[in-house]
Amino acid sequence: MRHWKLCVNAGFFGAQRDVYTEYRPPQTLEAKFAAFAAMPRLDGVELKYPFDLEDVALAHRLLDETGLRLAAVNVDIKDATHFRYGALSARSAQTRALAVQRITEGMDLAAELGADLVTTCPLAEGFDYPFERDYRQAWEAMIAAVTEAADHNSTMPLCLEYQPHDMQSKPLLSNVGKALYLCQRVERPNVGINLDIGHALAAGESPAEVATLLQSAGKLFYIHTNDNPGDGGDWDLLSGSMHWWQWIELFYTLDRLGYDGWLGADIAAHQMDAPTAFGANIMLLDRMWTLAERLEPETIEALMAREGNAAQVFAYLTRDLER
Repeated sequence: MRHWKLCVNAGFFGAQRDVYTEYRPPQTLEAKFAAFAAMPRLDGVELKYPFDLEDVALAHRLLDETGLRLAAVNVDIKDATHFRYGALSARSAQTRALAVQRITEGMDLAAELGADLVTTCPLAEGFDYPFERDYRQAWEAMIAAVTEAADHNSTMPLCLEYQPHDMQSKPLLSNVGKALYLCQRVERPNVGINLDIGHALAAGESPAEVATLLQSAGKLFYIHTNDNPGDGGDWDLLSGSMHWWQWIELFYTLDRLGYDGWLGADIAAHQMDAPTAFGANIMLLDRMWTLAERLEPETIEALMAREGNAAQVFAYLTRDLER
């Protein structure tokens, strides 16, 4: 089985708060990199723009000193100061232009720092109530804005991350079907999808099936690892803590599909410090893909070719548990 590169989202190593309390105070970029450098099995980092890249020279130095790759620049286009009523899909042409500018600035920084890709989760795009949005206007605006951003640098991969329920109750980009629709309409080879596993689970999707659809369309550019109970919430729990078998299936499938991109991580470290939480996530990823590696492809393929195969499949998967 192939070796996937692992990175972590620097945003989770800074201030951590929710509607109830603050769990962690803000951290300097130097403090974040000190935490990254102490973590085992870490190949790279994902830095947030603009928050982590206010001092580009400092980011460049810290990357060089730690030997970590910049896997991705994660562009924030959701702050209420500018994007309360949408960003890429906003009614205001000025607001849409600002969102595109934010992304293109992120693309320029990614190129300067040698990042592999740019990713953004367009959480400001959506609605709550009937008759709140003109859906045609919203979608056409978002398609045009993404196209404009992608054309800024056709050699830089630009990933969109879908999310089923947050920040509005009805985000525009809420599932894999809409994500693929957007890619089809944009028609740019450098536009693809960042598959957040927790988001797929919250959307009621099978991560392995979604990965297959995206990879088959040439649009699986990046993966965020995390988990949740499947209740629709984006809880950013440790990978495999809730959907162990789905994760085993995902790793088996990613290997068969030939995915060779990054495995990032979005883990909410409320009850643990961030290095502990992300370290535990890496441990679980390692152990799950070690188990997936033990699966015999010819046996799995033969089992999947049978009708009514659940009993046989789980007998095979749990064979090492027999006393």
